[in-house]
Amino acid sequence: MNWLKQSQYLFSLSWLYLVQGIPYGLQDKFIPLQLRAKGHSYTSLSLMKALLLPWLTKGAWAPFIEVFGGRQWWLVIALMGLTTFSLSGSNIKSDDVWSIGCILLGLNVFSAVQDVVVDGMALELLPDEFLGIGNTIQVVMYKVGCLVGGAGFSYVMIKSSWKTVFLLMATMYLVTCVWATRMKINSRSQTNESLKNKNNENSKKYQKYRKSDEYYLKKYASTVKSKESKYTKFVRIVQSILKASGTLWLICYVVIYKMGERGAINNFPLFLLDKGLDQSYLHFWSGTICQGLSILGSFMGGITLAKPNADIISLLVSHSCQRLTAVALQCIIVYMWDDYELNRDVILFSMGVSSLCWLSYSSGVISTASFTLLMQASRGCQLDAQSSHYSLLASVEVAGKLLFASLAGFIIDAFGMSASFILFTSLCVLPIAVLIAMPDSLFHIKTQ
Repeated sequence: MNWLKQSQYLFSLSWLYLVQGIPYGLQDKFIPLQLRAKGHSYTSLSLMKALLLPWLTKGAWAPFIEVFGGRQWWLVIALMGLTTFSLSGSNIKSDDVWSIGCILLGLNVFSAVQDVVVDGMALELLPDEFLGIGNTIQVVMYKVGCLVGGAGFSYVMIKSSWKTVFLLMATMYLVTCVWATRMKINSRSQTNESLKNKNNENSKKYQKYRKSDEYYLKKYASTVKSKESKYTKFVRIVQSILKASGTLWLICYVVIYKMGERGAINNFPLFLLDKGLDQSYLHFWSGTICQGLSILGSFMGGITLAKPNADIISLLVSHSCQRLTAVALQCIIVYMWDDYELNRDVILFSMGVSSLCWLSYSSGVISTASFTLLMQASRGCQLDAQSSHYSLLASVEVAGKLLFASLAGFIIDAFGMSASFILFTSLCVLPIAVLIAMPDSLFHIKTQ
């Protein structure tokens, strides 16, 4: 029975993470190739990453969502917002950069709200033995959503139109919103409600003889107490987050661990496009095959971590080194392209695409292992602070990616592609150093 119940939770989380990943795939894969093909600069494309700002700030308002309103209420609001902005996107032109930016900003705001809610659901609903499976589902299904928003919508665009893409999104979010209104999210609240109903039934005689004025007086006092307890709970959550063990080391790691990777994986396909690779080939390899390998890497990372005595840090160091090698190979390709007369078709299709595939797979493993590490650290907080602590770490992770992704295009336009990829390669060294330098006091997190 427990397995059946947990399977229902896992299915619900899977679908919610999938629809949550669609806007990021749209912004990361679909729109950049569309706009670059129309002649927009690397700088303008990179500045669109600033539209991910709501993900950066979600750690600040996650405690508010956790305390006020209830998860189901916020989930429905988020899905209604995503439906509205998707419908709005169907009415704009595909080359209207400012309108596209406004639509993406709205999608990111409500996706970030949904992320806080769904992460809180995962932390509350899943017991320890399902935590590894939950992390794998989180990363894999989010990437499946990115695949739908990137390669999937690219194919829809080829066969149909921009309007059709956003109408499909709106339909998907509307159906999910209706489904969310029927969900039973908080199992602990349900248990408490059952106990409350039982106590009310046992004390029916007493309540029957209560005086009316006493009833309303107690009801008013209960309301005041509830408001006071919410404020106290909010303060306690913030204090628990700030005092959590290992938070500073993990913040240091998540700030830098994706910088070099995102700089390379976002801009190398655009480099190949500039050198003459057909856009449909790029959609296939970068948007479909590489995203599929990233999903496979996340899945394999989850399987590895499910083994007894799995060492998260060893796994992270190993695949971080592989990621470094893949980015270094891309750096060599970029450097040799203009300075040496080589068989460029071989470099373009074989070495270039192979490095993207290798990088995507390693990135998938690293993502699953990193988020498992973060969730294990958050489990060390008080129960009602776990979701907010995890949201803080996830926000810092987005901040690291957002900061560098927003500047990467400017760096390329200002200093050239070769110098930029030397920087990307150097940045891939930093997370390896941080992982190795983690103090012994965090070993309990490393090996859980």
